Amino acid sequence: MADERRWIRAYLNERYLWYKDIPAVNASDARYQITGGSDWKNFIHSINNYFDDLLNPKYTPSGAKVDQFSFLTATYSWNQFAEGEELGYGWLLSEHGSGASRRIWVSYVYPGTRVGSATQAGLQRGDEIISVDGWAVNAPTHATSVDQGLYPSRPETYRFVVKRKGQLGTQSFTLTAAAAVLPQAEHKVVWDSANVKWGYLLFNSHVESAQSPLRAALSDFKSQKIEQLVLDLRYNSGGYLALASALAYGVAGPERTLGKTFEKTRHNDQRSFENESFPFYSIDFDGRAIEALNLSKVYVLTTAETCSASESIINGLRGVDVEVVHIGGTTCGKPYGFVAQDNCGITYAAMEFEGVNDKGQGDYAQGFVPECAVSDDVSRELGTPSEPLFAAAVARHRGQSCPSLSASRALGSAGLQGLGVRGTKLIRPEWQRNKMLRP
Repeated sequence: MADERRWIRAYLNERYLWYKDIPAVNASDARYQITGGSDWKNFIHSINNYFDDLLNPKYTPSGAKVDQFSFLTATYSWNQFAEGEELGYGWLLSEHGSGASRRIWVSYVYPGTRVGSATQAGLQRGDEIISVDGWAVNAPTHATSVDQGLYPSRPETYRFVVKRKGQLGTQSFTLTAAAAVLPQAEHKVVWDSANVKWGYLLFNSHVESAQSPLRAALSDFKSQKIEQLVLDLRYNSGGYLALASALAYGVAGPERTLGKTFEKTRHNDQRSFENESFPFYSIDFDGRAIEALNLSKVYVLTTAETCSASESIINGLRGVDVEVVHIGGTTCGKPYGFVAQDNCGITYAAMEFEGVNDKGQGDYAQGFVPECAVSDDVSRELGTPSEPLFAAAVARHRGQSCPSLSASRALGSAGLQGLGVRGTKLIRPEWQRNKMLRP
């Protein structure tokens, strides 16, 4: 364990963006040498305490920690995430409140055919989960059991009691968790009431498995000659910067991006020679060409979950004068990124660089603030012009004013006619909010 601590200190001293702000700690502190559990758990908890205590302790003017993003996790979990594989039921869940006031809803169900998955069982966006294997989700004494059922650590079967929007009774669903590579992007072409043809692209994670559906979406949009594009990043917390660059190229096209920088990385002063300018990539990781839509404007939908590499898309497009009409919620505010470092079965991700666009613009640690503030309403189907964020995009395209936030946040009665309340967030590990370079 002492060797691992020395490795961590050397790693941070060399690569950490804020290495000058590393606080002094006593390496012999008992928190860094935990006993009483399994050897592996003791090791992980001890090392995690040591790593966290070495991170930048400063706060931003708004009261947030400067570094709320550096993390470590098991290498196995990291590799699964980077490849787009997840152990679960194929859903994204949102929660509001805690303890006795906790409520949980299905925000998104991944398409698929696997037996035992959420989509095959018939779960829908907007379904409220009432209990897991008989444990009420708002029972504080059973919170650990509930969480284990919602996102199990191994393949298991659980029974969920669910209340569907607009219905008085409840339904029971039995789901079986399994490891699967999930499609992290889907698209459709829709017409609004004025017969404008919109391309709608929902993009949930910048991981390798997103490449094919992203290329398919851009190709379909081009062949169908869409008039306007909605890029829905509301649940996208980041991932590979190169994939963000390729999608931005697909939006802007070769003429706007020729010779331009998508993002320039700025490392600490010890590593300024490693600063690098990333172009707008016209190919994906496997060398396959990206179709270009050559748009001068795009409507981007976000929430507080929109983070890191997703924010780079907004910033990168603005750097080449693509008008980004930003609708939804203020983004997470993470202009920082890293290259994952593996050691002794642990993957470390200390923030190593800050990114700026072709105009040198960055420094969005407070997040990007939308021009139209609209809350995510899980009672409305994604990808339809009547869904509140999409509807705001249609309104702005028509030159109309933004909807009032109170109107977009209407919470229905017991029937759950609408859910768009502040304080609702996705249930997902904080470490998945990232921007990373491929090693």
